[in-house]
Amino acid sequence: MPDIRTITDADAEQFRRRLALGFGNDPDSDTASVERFQAIFEFDRTFAAFDGDDIIGTAAGFSLGLTVPGGAEVPMAGTTVIAVQPTHRRRGVFRALMESHLDDVASREEPLAGLWASESSIYGRFGYGPATYRHSIAIETGSIAFRDEQVKGSTRLLGAPEAEPIVRDLYEKARTTRAGFLSRSDAWWVHRVIADPESWRGGKSSNRYVVFEEDGSPTGYASYRQKAKWEDFAAGGEIDVSEVIATTAASHAGIWSFLTNIDLYTDLEYWNLPVDDALPFEITAPRRVRSKLVDGLWVRLMDVTAALEARAYETDGGITFDLIDASRPHNTGTYRLDVADGRGHCERVSSAAEATFDTDVMGHLYLGGGNAGAMAGAGRVEGDPESVGSLHRLFHTSQAPWCPEVF
Repeated sequence: MPDIRTITDADAEQFRRRLALGFGNDPDSDTASVERFQAIFEFDRTFAAFDGDDIIGTAAGFSLGLTVPGGAEVPMAGTTVIAVQPTHRRRGVFRALMESHLDDVASREEPLAGLWASESSIYGRFGYGPATYRHSIAIETGSIAFRDEQVKGSTRLLGAPEAEPIVRDLYEKARTTRAGFLSRSDAWWVHRVIADPESWRGGKSSNRYVVFEEDGSPTGYASYRQKAKWEDFAAGGEIDVSEVIATTAASHAGIWSFLTNIDLYTDLEYWNLPVDDALPFEITAPRRVRSKLVDGLWVRLMDVTAALEARAYETDGGITFDLIDASRPHNTGTYRLDVADGRGHCERVSSAAEATFDTDVMGHLYLGGGNAGAMAGAGRVEGDPESVGSLHRLFHTSQAPWCPEVF
């Protein structure tokens, strides 16, 4: 087995280069990229697998806060950069890295771990389940007409330095309103959100920021890139939307009206529209928003009782369930969840269970967007129809969870 340990300053440059190679990329070698790595990664929770002096595998955790149903922020380890060099596949390196990472999460008493899955077939066996979904959309902007053509506010285009304090404030206002939002530290804002190196642009422009204002106060923003395109003197430019945050209905409509009415740019793509977003219903022809459903944030419960008691519930009731956790066996057992006045109480019990499922199913349900009935239909939840229905109603929320960013 490889030697797995947290990295030191002396290991950092090799780790950074092996990380890039593990995902098939060339590492950026400019000073800003090195500084960005140093600022973002917490070396005391960044792991490397060594074969002698050579790093053959990488893993890390970010210290994040996750908004859960009800608006509370719960500590979550952001599982990230899990990669093994192609010379050392199928030797148990990946599993050893994951186990070291999850042991570290447990030692920090973080109730949750979460990730964006590079491959959807991998992480279920480590207890992660898809907790949020998103629509990847494409729009021919010339075909879009809004039902209400009167924009109730105004827009301003800003450069990154001027936009930063405004978008920070708006993001903080928005992130308590929907499950799935992540906390953003100062380093995260500077080195991940606002940073805009050439290598991230994919041949497109630098990031543009548009801020929507109502009565002179900012209520929403979007960041996007542009790529000009001409064919036989006809414009067909592209808009690539990075993020849309709206705190009011007017700002949502105003931002999207702006993005779909930029002269010379006829094609718009956005990778991360919430599954219950209002956009298709704000326009006269909803099918003009062509969409593809994709998974987003995956969640793993590390401390079952703490995680279930941290979130709020829209339906009172109770259920007893058997939880099976193959990769963290101490979590396996029978639990009773009772909800009264929207708050849950969870404890281990010895009574008979009404439903049985694995930890990844609990991760799927946890933020309120999962479907217990569909899981039962797939053989992932065992229980009679009444119990499965109770499970679904307890965990489901009227607003779909949504995670704004990959990490």
